[in-house]
Amino acid sequence: MDFGPCNETLDTELLHALTSGDEVGMADLLGRERRGHGHSQSQVATSVDDDGRAPAGASHLLGVTTGNGNTALHVAATYGHAALAALGARAGRHAQQVPRHASALRGQVRVAACLLSEMLRAGGRASAAVALPLLRATNCQGATALYEAVRNGHAGVVALLMAEAPELASVANDGGVSPLYLAATDGSVDIVRALLRPLPDRTPSPASAAGPDGRTALHSAATTSKEIAREILDWKPEGRTLLTKVDSSGRTPLHFAISSQIERFDVVQLFLDAEPSLALVRDNQGSFPLHVAAVMGSVRIVVELIQKCPNNYYDLVDDRGRNFLHRAVEHNKESIVRYICRDDRFGILMNAMDSEGNTPLHLAAEYGHPRMVSLLLETMSVDVAITNRDGLTAADLAYRHLQPGLHYFLNPRAVVKNLFYCTRAPVTIEGDHARTGIPSAMEVADAPKDKGGGMTSTGTVASVLIATVTFAAALTVPGGYVADDHPNAGTAASAGRFAFRAFVVSDTMAFLCSIVGTCLLVVGEAREVRPSRGRLRAYQGSAWALVTAGAQFMVAAFAFGLQVALGGGADSRWLVVFVHALCSASVLLCFPGIWAPFCLGKVIWRRAGWRGLTNLHRCPSPSSLEEFLWCFVTSFLAKTLLRTFLPVLISVTLVVAIVLNIAKPNC
Repeated sequence: MDFGPCNETLDTELLHALTSGDEVGMADLLGRERRGHGHSQSQVATSVDDDGRAPAGASHLLGVTTGNGNTALHVAATYGHAALAALGARAGRHAQQVPRHASALRGQVRVAACLLSEMLRAGGRASAAVALPLLRATNCQGATALYEAVRNGHAGVVALLMAEAPELASVANDGGVSPLYLAATDGSVDIVRALLRPLPDRTPSPASAAGPDGRTALHSAATTSKEIAREILDWKPEGRTLLTKVDSSGRTPLHFAISSQIERFDVVQLFLDAEPSLALVRDNQGSFPLHVAAVMGSVRIVVELIQKCPNNYYDLVDDRGRNFLHRAVEHNKESIVRYICRDDRFGILMNAMDSEGNTPLHLAAEYGHPRMVSLLLETMSVDVAITNRDGLTAADLAYRHLQPGLHYFLNPRAVVKNLFYCTRAPVTIEGDHARTGIPSAMEVADAPKDKGGGMTSTGTVASVLIATVTFAAALTVPGGYVADDHPNAGTAASAGRFAFRAFVVSDTMAFLCSIVGTCLLVVGEAREVRPSRGRLRAYQGSAWALVTAGAQFMVAAFAFGLQVALGGGADSRWLVVFVHALCSASVLLCFPGIWAPFCLGKVIWRRAGWRGLTNLHRCPSPSSLEEFLWCFVTSFLAKTLLRTFLPVLISVTLVVAIVLNIAKPNC
C-alpha cells in the first residue's frame, strides 16, 4: 500500500494544546472534530481510495507542521503526552482517514500503539488488515514506528508494539539499522528485553539484529553492556550464532569488545566462555583478538586470550607477519611489553621477525619509543645483532631516524640512539652508508645543526634573557641600602644574613652561566671560526648545560631574594617556607635531568656494565689523559651526575634556608 503525504498545515490551536499538554483543550477540539467529520464503522472499507490515499476533505488532524512534517499525533508523542495520544487514537477510530495516512505514524510510537489497539478492538479483521501495513510504513529516514519508539527510549511503547505487531522488530531503516541494533547501541536493557521477549505462543522473537557495515546487535552490545550482550546471547535460536558473525572489516563481536575505549573485560570473558574459538578468528587485516588486545594495552585481556589458546599464541601473526609483541611495541604499550618481558614463557617472541625481518627491537628503534627499547634491552634474551631483510640492525634504524645536530637529551630518538650507543649494540652501516644512503653513525652524531636551527636559537634567547634578569637583580639588591646617616652608608642592609649571601652567590652563578653559554653558542655559530664537528658539538652541549644551570640558579636567586625582601619577622616566616618549598619542587621536577636518566642507567648496566656507563668501551685503551677524560665527561654516568648535582645542591640549600629561617629568623 502506498501512502501519500499530507499537505494540510496543522491547526495552531491544536498544536498549542499538544505541546502544552492541555488534555481538556485537546478533548474539546477532538469532540468538535467528531461532530464535524464523523463516519460510521461501515465506512472503513469505502473510505480509502484505490491508491490508498485519504479522500478529499479529510480531518484537519491529518495536518502536519511546517518544519518536520509532524502530525498532531507526532507532536503528542514527541512531548510525551500519553493521555493526549490516547485521545488522538480514540478520535482516529472515528476519523478513519487518520490511520490510513503514513504521516500519522511517523515516529509517533505512543500514538501508533494506542491507535492500533483501538482499531483492533473496533474494526475487527478489516481494520487489522489496514493497521498492520500502516505500522510498517516508514518515515523519510526509513524508520518504522517501533524504530522511533526505540530511538526515543520509550520501553513501554516498545513492549506494547511488540505485543500487537512483533514483526516490526524485523524491519531495519534505510541505513540498515534494526531496532535491536539501535537499542543495543543506546544501552537500554529494558528495550532489548522487550524486543527479544518470546511471543505469546512461545515462538522466538522475530527481531532482526542487523546493523550498518555488516555489524550485528551483538557487535554493538560488546561495547556497551555485558547485561545486553547476555540478553542477546540468550535469544534463541539466533543469539549464539551472532558470536561468529563478522562485519565488513571481518571483525567479530569479540574484536569489538576488546577494542572498546572502556575496557570490557567482563564481556570478553562472556564471549570466550560461550565460544573459545573466537580467539582464533582474524579480521581482514589479519589481526587476531590478541593483536587488538595488545594494541589497546589491556594486560588482563591478553592473559585471558592466551589461556584460550596456550599452544599457538606465538603463531598468531597478522598480514605483516607481526605477533602481538610486535603490535604492542609498535603502539608503545608499555604495560603489555613489560608483562611479556618479565615472563620467561614468551622468550620465543623476543626475537621473532615479521615479514620484513624486523624484530620487536627493530620496531622500537624505528618508531623511536625509548621505554620500549629499554624494556627490551633489559631482557637479556633479546638479540641486538639480528639484521632485518635490508641487512640493518636495530641500532642502524636508531641512527638512521635521528636527525643530525644537537638534541635535547630527552628527545625520544636521541634517547634511543644513546641507549644503543652505550650498550655497545652493533652497527653495520658505518662502512656501508654509501650503498644504503644512510649516514654513518659518526656523521649522525657529529653533524651540526642547520644555521639558526631550533635548539641553538632557543638556547641563545634563553641565555640572554637569564643574563638580563640576573644583571638587573644584582643592581637592585633586596632589602635596600644602609642610609647615609648610618655607618657603612650605601651598602646592602642585609649583607650579614645567610639568605642575602645565598642570593648573591645564586645570582652570580646564574649570570655567569648564561653569559658563558651565550658566548659558546655565538662562537659555535660563527662561520669564520668553523670549528670541527666534534668541537662544535662540545660547544653546543656545554652551552645548553650552562643555560640549564643558569635557569636553576635563577630560581634559587629568586627564592633567596624574596626571603631577604620579606625580612625575618614572625609574620613572614611561613610565607618564606612556602616560597622555598615551591622553588625547590620546581628545581627538582621542572628540570628532569635529575630523575629521567635513572631508568636508562639500569639498561646500560645490565648490557654493558660499568664500561658502558663510563663510555670506556668506546676507547678501551686511551692514548692520553685528555682522551680518557673526554670519554668520561661525555659518558652517561658523568652527564647524569652533572645534571643531578646542581638541582640537589640548590634544593639542599633551600632546605637549609628554611631551617635557619625557623630556628634563627634574623640570621
